[in-house]
Amino acid sequence: MSTFRLATVNVHSFRTRNFDSNISDLVLIFEPLKLDLIAVQEIQNDDKWQKFCNRLSLPYFIYGSCNEDPFGNGIASRYPIISYSNKASSFSCSGGTRSLLQCRLDGGHEFLIDRIFAATHLDHLDEDDRLNQIK
Repeated sequence: MSTFRLATVNVHSFRTRNFDSNISDLVLIFEPLKLDLIAVQEIQNDDKWQKFCNRLSLPYFIYGSCNEDPFGNGIASRYPIISYSNKASSFSCSGGTRSLLQCRLDGGHEFLIDRIFAATHLDHLDEDDRLNQIK
């Protein structure tokens, strides 16, 4: 089986602590890995997300919102996305309501057969809340 490369990262809306764009820095980290898929948390469905995906040569990408929150999850892929769903959690906590973005991919890679990829962002403030979100 050939290698399938994937990663996950919380990009904090592609901003540093000083609110400067960090897309170029992130691309420098991830580009050498030649990823097949990346799952991303804390993005907005905007030109920053599209630019990040394009710079990583991941032409297929989706976004899933977290209810009213402007930030959500994303999945970008080298392979076509044939189906996807985004499900908001019914559990709310001090860190906010979360969602689960899932997709299936098409393509010639054997790792894609009968595989579902998902991205979520669990609460970072309280372990009990994280465990409830998983349920």
